[in-house]
Amino acid sequence: MDNKQGEWDKSYQNLDNFVFYPHEEVIRFVSKYISKRTGLDEKKDVVSGPEKARILDLGCGIGRHVIYGHEMGLDSYGIDLSGAAIQVATEWANRKGMSESSRKILQGDIRQLPWDDGYFNFAVSHGVLDSMPFEFAQVACVELAKKMAKGGLFYCDLISGDDSRHSREYNGEEEVATNHEHGTIQLYFNLSKIYSMIDGVFKIVECILIRREEVLRGGYASRYHLILEKV
Repeated sequence: MDNKQGEWDKSYQNLDNFVFYPHEEVIRFVSKYISKRTGLDEKKDVVSGPEKARILDLGCGIGRHVIYGHEMGLDSYGIDLSGAAIQVATEWANRKGMSESSRKILQGDIRQLPWDDGYFNFAVSHGVLDSMPFEFAQVACVELAKKMAKGGLFYCDLISGDDSRHSREYNGEEEVATNHEHGTIQLYFNLSKIYSMIDGVFKIVECILIRREEVLRGGYASRYHLILEKV
């Protein structure tokens, strides 16, 4: 089955998904579980340990959450299918003075992660696991769990079928027909499908469904925001 690398490269070459600021829920996750900013130049570690917390952005795009992790004092890594995105991410990391960026920010398929088992304490993934066939997402979760320490925490979000175009429990997948991310896969989730994806490798710590409603023009969309623990 095609992993759509060509489509994702084209998307980034068209400057789609050039997002430069960390997502609010990723900031919330880092602040609650890893490191919290307490002043203009001060941070407070939430997690204790002799070394920096090691965090992976699974499907990092041009690197906004890798950079954010680095700025928060974390040992920050990223991987993305698109070589075009990784080229930008590496350049950005170099400009930020991130050491060994070419070793830490890699082009690759998230179903085959090139790090040692148990390497990461934390992981984040924004808008990634719902942009592929379900079978790919399942394999990626198993692979990520292998690379995380027991008890490690993983934030991810997933698009819900609870929107104005589908029924509340819709959990199918569709090929994207719009210019934005054209030809890629949009995978929809309900709670049952989330449990199927993480079965045996993660358990749910938090599960929040956030709905965004377009008040003037009508219509709404929803996303699950999850914090998962490696079992």
